[in-house]
Amino acid sequence: MRFLLRAKHWQLFLLTWGVPIAINLFAYSPEMWVKMFPLMMIVFIIGIFGWIWAIATELHKMLPDTVKLNVRGFKTIFSVPIVYTVALTGWMIYRFYFRFHDANTSLGWIIGVAAFLHLASMICILVGLRFAAQTLRSVELGRLARFSDYAVEFFLIWFSPVGFWILQPRINRLLRKE
Repeated sequence: MRFLLRAKHWQLFLLTWGVPIAINLFAYSPEMWVKMFPLMMIVFIIGIFGWIWAIATELHKMLPDTVKLNVRGFKTIFSVPIVYTVALTGWMIYRFYFRFHDANTSLGWIIGVAAFLHLASMICILVGLRFAAQTLRSVELGRLARFSDYAVEFFLIWFSPVGFWILQPRINRLLRKE
């Protein structure tokens, strides 16, 4: 996913937000929009989760020797929302393309399990955002960053449409120094 870190801010924005918005705008019927939704999710997931993963793992290699951050823990925790979202997308593809009008299926238990997994996934995403922001700021500072040091980066990663424009040029500069 290093290519996401080397991309320009506008390229990252267009990949992650532009493609899904374009698909959404050109879906001429509600049925077509429903069928295109999994594709929009896949593009969005690769862009956002891939960018966060790349920040955390690639910049982790640039940390000073005195800074110890548990990248294996990040990979384990951040894999939960990735696996969940891929599974959910697969289920939607199956449901939307092959079983769309199946009225005999009770979705109650699926919704209950999905709600639990969604909450767990959201917590794992927030932990992943924190780790990526801390890694980025620790590389910039040359020491272990505290939350007060990386709070802005945390929110910029969280609100990626704005964060791409502000953080990506900084990441590009860090990679050029390397």
